[in-house]
Amino acid sequence: MDTTAADETVEPTPPWKIITVMTVISALTVAAYWLWPKPLDTSHTQLEISASSKFTRAQLDDLVQAVYRENVSMKSCSVDKVKYDEKQSEEIIDMEIADYDEGHGSALGRAARQHGRDGAAVVFVDMTCREHVDDEDHMEEFMLLPQADGTQAWELQDRGNG
Repeated sequence: MDTTAADETVEPTPPWKIITVMTVISALTVAAYWLWPKPLDTSHTQLEISASSKFTRAQLDDLVQAVYRENVSMKSCSVDKVKYDEKQSEEIIDMEIADYDEGHGSALGRAARQHGRDGAAVVFVDMTCREHVDDEDHMEEFMLLPQADGTQAWELQDRGNG
């Protein structure tokens, strides 16, 4: 003979428990979304690239891509603006070469002396990061340097806050 009661009823889960569980799950999902590092955002970057007597448009486009490559490790940050102003860049290059000649250890000045200043460019990069980092609103100093295969590629020589 079967002794199990077929007429046992299961109590429904109270609505407050369901709401509590849903709230906790929602809060954890939102926290994970905001706290998880996101890749560098370049989708809204404003480009301010002056006319250049030193570089072709393709070289300047490559320079912007070099900026992105150099900053790709900046998680949860966005590149707001990349600015290349040739006049301003040339003034900074002159200053960096003078600093190097005076023994102040300028990386760009050393590279310009070694490879010539014609391939040097100073780029200003404005970034916004979820957490403040020292590299926000910084300038980067690049050189267009010959590679082993004969091509030329931008290589970061130095970066600094400006």
